[in-house]
Amino acid sequence: MLLIWIKDSQNASLFRLSLIEKTLTSTLEKYQYLPKILSHDTRLRLAVEDNDYGSQLNELLKSMQISAGVDILYLMNNKGIVIATSNYDQPTSFMNNQYEFRPYFEQSMREGSGLYYGVGITSKIPGYFISSRIEGFNSGFGVIVAKVEPNNIERSWQQLTGDVLVVDDNDVVIMSAQKSWKYNSLTALSANQLESINKHQQFAGQTPKLIVNNSFYLNWASLTLWEIDDQHFLMESTQLGKKENTLLKNWRLYYALPLNTIIEKTIFSSLIIAFLLYGLYVFIKHLRFIEYTRNLKEKTDQKHRAEMQLIIDQTKVGILTLDQKGNILSNNATFQALCNYDDSDEIKGKNINKFVGLPKRFEEAINIKETFTEASLTDKSGSSALPIMYIISPININDSLYLMTIVNITKRKKVEEALSFANSRLEKLVQERTLALNAAQKELMRQEKMVVLGRMAAAIVHELSQPLVAFKSALASIAIKQQRSDWEGVNTSLNNLLPLCHNMQDILIQLKSFAYQGGSSTKAESVDLNKLITRLLSTYLENNAATIDITLDVQTPLVSMNSTKLEMAIGNLVRNALDAVEKSEQAKVFVSTQVIDQHAFVIVEDNGGLMDESVVEHIFEPFFTTKSIGKGLGLGLAITNNIIKEYDGNIEVKCLENSTRFTISLPLS
Repeated sequence: MLLIWIKDSQNASLFRLSLIEKTLTSTLEKYQYLPKILSHDTRLRLAVEDNDYGSQLNELLKSMQISAGVDILYLMNNKGIVIATSNYDQPTSFMNNQYEFRPYFEQSMREGSGLYYGVGITSKIPGYFISSRIEGFNSGFGVIVAKVEPNNIERSWQQLTGDVLVVDDNDVVIMSAQKSWKYNSLTALSANQLESINKHQQFAGQTPKLIVNNSFYLNWASLTLWEIDDQHFLMESTQLGKKENTLLKNWRLYYALPLNTIIEKTIFSSLIIAFLLYGLYVFIKHLRFIEYTRNLKEKTDQKHRAEMQLIIDQTKVGILTLDQKGNILSNNATFQALCNYDDSDEIKGKNINKFVGLPKRFEEAINIKETFTEASLTDKSGSSALPIMYIISPININDSLYLMTIVNITKRKKVEEALSFANSRLEKLVQERTLALNAAQKELMRQEKMVVLGRMAAAIVHELSQPLVAFKSALASIAIKQQRSDWEGVNTSLNNLLPLCHNMQDILIQLKSFAYQGGSSTKAESVDLNKLITRLLSTYLENNAATIDITLDVQTPLVSMNSTKLEMAIGNLVRNALDAVEKSEQAKVFVSTQVIDQHAFVIVEDNGGLMDESVVEHIFEPFFTTKSIGKGLGLGLAITNNIIKEYDGNIEVKCLENSTRFTISLPLS
């Protein structure tokens, strides 16, 4: 008889566990979307970028907290300091508190989101913390956290026959109607587990203690008995959470039914049966026993249904039980309110498709694997479509094959619409700023062209004015000698004009090269860099005061480009280096080649002193030069840069301690 009652109590415990597990899971997990959505809010992203502590941010979070239905919303910067919170006006405000040590902060900074359950450091109220990282527009970042406090859930458990426990992955009781059991462990904790709990201050300074004195498992009866506080309990448990991205997957739900309650029921039932058997024949006694057992089972089922209905009615989400065709068997008051029905009897027996926009076949809806599916709920009048999320799960309890949970997401939709409106405004602002930036950029380009044109005019005037003056003077002198028929020294004057003609011709050649470079007549060919540099430098090794140090790569660097242009580009760098070391005591120019990966490098370095940073900024611009008049137009490096770019190469200049280094990079053939 005792075993029958124990088995019946086991079934009742499993039934209660199934309902509590679904209620607890749906209540806590329905807010997991919120921090992820808020992490895209433009105002919060600007706040973590500027580390803003403005009071408007507190008001914004309070408004979001009220709309979403969570208990607290707060925003932390990248150091874990709260810079805004929805409870800023409460005595237990989180403002300016530092929660860097909390695991959900560390997990969000590392993985993008975090989940954690613990006792609040400031409020001393336990809660389920859901967090998500917020990226600023440049380099700033922070964490937005939503806290859900399950106190109402624990209070509802006080009306049950047994005791409900929720334990975390350390086997520490985190939720229970029994206050003496909370934050104590069911198994002995290791030193590392205790150290981690104390480090994260998970239970506000309380160190978990072992409360299970003994445990027994009877294989022949499949029973688990625990001794807690000198009292024995029949234990049943189930795993919480089936999703990978939830903290509940590491939790376990226990239902503890006092063994003395079962024994008292057993003794009472045995006495009644014995009394009946005493005055009746065996057959009548047997019939009475069957009748009694059937009545007792009906009462137990009624009690189970009443307890189930109590749990369902206290849940703030819509809950329905359905048969295999989708017909409604029962519903709670929340669903009735969502549909605007005055009596639940008007709902029972109707098909769920009348209320919720499911697929055409009910079999398709129950096979959906997602946690929640968005749909719309039609009210009694049929004119209103309420946005909801639903999930359908099999239960197979009391003729009810499926349990359907419905969550009202109207507030969430409003938040999403507000975010969408804010994003559209931001996009419009970005477009306006982009147009303004393009206009400013065009104006800067026009001004830059005028600067280059001015430099070109100044350079040509400087380079051509001197020889023209000399020409004018020489021709005037020759004209005077002609009048006097004095031809002495005329040949010398004419010979002096010849170098001036050569200088003017060189200037025109440079201008022509700069104007017509990159034409279609220049054909690319495979060029051996080592041979080209050896041939080029042979013209500089003689009649030159500077020492030219040549280091060539042992490999044969072959590049595909026009050899004449390449020789011109490298020659410009060598001539500039020789000009730079003219006044150096130990004038040296270093020329080398290297092959790294799929690129060939030509390096030209001189010890002519440190180049000013302001010069480096304009060094590749046409007609920019630091040389004196007669030394060049400032086109050499501009021509070199254009030649290298024409063949997908790159040129860089680097100012060292007492030297300047130019590096040409070209792709190998």
